[in-house]
Amino acid sequence: MDNDAVRIEQRRTPLARRLGLAQLLACATCIAGCATMSPAPPAAYDELAERAVGGEMVAPRALKDAFLAAPEVDQRLHQLTLLERQVMALRDEPLRLGAPGSAILDIYYGSLAGHQALARFYGFVEATEQAERHERWAEAIAASIAASTATSARGRNAEAGRKSGTDQEPVYSVLSSAEAEAFLASRGATVAGGAYEVDDDRFLLRLIGRAEGEAMDAVLFDLTALRSILISAAQRNPDARYPTPRPVTCKDMGICEGFDVAALVRVLAVGGDSAAQTFIGAEMRRAGRFEDTVGWLEQASRLNNGLAQAILAEVYLERALRSRVGDARANYLEIAEQRLLLAIAAGFDSAMSHLGAIYLSGAFGDDKVERGVALLEQAADLDNVDALLNLAALHAFGQVVEQDHDRAEHYFLLAAERNERAKVEYARFLTRPDSDRALNDQAWQWLREVARNDNAQAMLLVGNLYARGEHVQRRLRRAKTWLKRAAKAAPDNANLVNEVAWTLTVAHLPRLRDAHYALQIMDRVMADEENPARRTPAYLDTWAAAYAANGDFERAIAVQEEAIQQATRNQDPSNQLPILRKHLDAFRAGEQINEIPWAPIEVDQESNEI
Repeated sequence: MDNDAVRIEQRRTPLARRLGLAQLLACATCIAGCATMSPAPPAAYDELAERAVGGEMVAPRALKDAFLAAPEVDQRLHQLTLLERQVMALRDEPLRLGAPGSAILDIYYGSLAGHQALARFYGFVEATEQAERHERWAEAIAASIAASTATSARGRNAEAGRKSGTDQEPVYSVLSSAEAEAFLASRGATVAGGAYEVDDDRFLLRLIGRAEGEAMDAVLFDLTALRSILISAAQRNPDARYPTPRPVTCKDMGICEGFDVAALVRVLAVGGDSAAQTFIGAEMRRAGRFEDTVGWLEQASRLNNGLAQAILAEVYLERALRSRVGDARANYLEIAEQRLLLAIAAGFDSAMSHLGAIYLSGAFGDDKVERGVALLEQAADLDNVDALLNLAALHAFGQVVEQDHDRAEHYFLLAAERNERAKVEYARFLTRPDSDRALNDQAWQWLREVARNDNAQAMLLVGNLYARGEHVQRRLRRAKTWLKRAAKAAPDNANLVNEVAWTLTVAHLPRLRDAHYALQIMDRVMADEENPARRTPAYLDTWAAAYAANGDFERAIAVQEEAIQQATRNQDPSNQLPILRKHLDAFRAGEQINEIPWAPIEVDQESNEI
């Protein structure tokens, strides 16, 4: 999901305003001569908890630091997490929250789930003063978690879509997965699924939250402190239990020696932690181990992890695409459809968009095409960017629905407000030869901003616009620079590299050509004979043209003959054979390809270039 957590921006004030004069002098003294001074140890947890119980509003961060430094914190965490999970499961039964809520605060008074439980309990029994006290604590703890954010590059297991197109997202520091779930609850969201992630040296948890009537929101939490505690506990005591639904130890599994984060995730998964099971399933998928992938994700989905359902659907779709037409393919498609429907029932707008696109493809027959449009509209109402872009394309080309460029632009604009990729697609729509409108200043500004963020597709479009002189004055040197930057930013994107290489090879404007560079980037893409690009006639055609432009007509002929063979073998529906044969005749005659690589435009009188 292109879904980001709500960002909390803290105001930065000058140091002199945040610290008193005495503190400033102390800082200066420390910088000058106390560089090796150890930080003061945190206050004893029992002392802080006693003050909090007595009515003092102790800082939640101080309470948390003291709890983490307390003796036998691993045993306390085990009991705490199990109780927190219990109260999270009983949220709709407030009368049953009193006893476990009190037990939680006896272990850790800084528990968000504990205070939420008692606030609901006392509110239900109309003990207003007590309810308000726990509500204040819950608000303070939630605010402390919100203020703990740091940014992180997107994690490895990013199967769930997100609203934002940025590469950074906030990461909230929490004590446990239960606290992460309680934090989402404080924002009116319930958990629909999740998976652990490994980001550099941190142990992360991505939870997919859902608020009523809103799109899914993927929120990232830092559990590095918990990881350190649990790994240390296993190294000290092989019989140490873990905060999982089923009791399990590393000794039970025979993996205590060299216990690390991989072993920790394994223990959590065997103990019934669905986020760990989803993580392992995703890892097995990357390794190409189909049976293991399905096994782990099936376990997680049985624990109502909607993210596991969504990933399973993708796994079965991939399997269907790799299968020949027949019973096996139909079976995989049917399972994928069932999994997507389960994910939709859990509220995953990405599943709505995905299944809608599949229905529109005709994979399930013509009778479900109309249902595909309805699913896209349902997902679009939840601001799903993929659905918005698909609807925009349908209206732009008049596929399934009536062609309507006003409606198409409406969907493009909604998507562009939420996503960088959508900004590029909007600009591409406006610059299409068959569009009845032109690029506007807003679209150009968006496109430049995205291109400066190293988005290869945006760079490519900017380069083409400078080359064509569309919306901007033609600048061939600038055009060539942007085209090369695009290829450099996405050297493995065969389609993008092919477009750049084609323009630099055949351009009718001599100053725009760079046949040597074009051949260099095509050689890289086409070097691997197993790469699907080697079986794509259009890419082979570009490669051959680049060889011809560099004077190697013998190699150009050989590659072009390969392109014709592939087109014949593929029964190419686009009927490229006539143009491929025309280019082959040119290479045999020792001629290069020289043409306008885009729709014809007027002569630029200022530059005198045609």
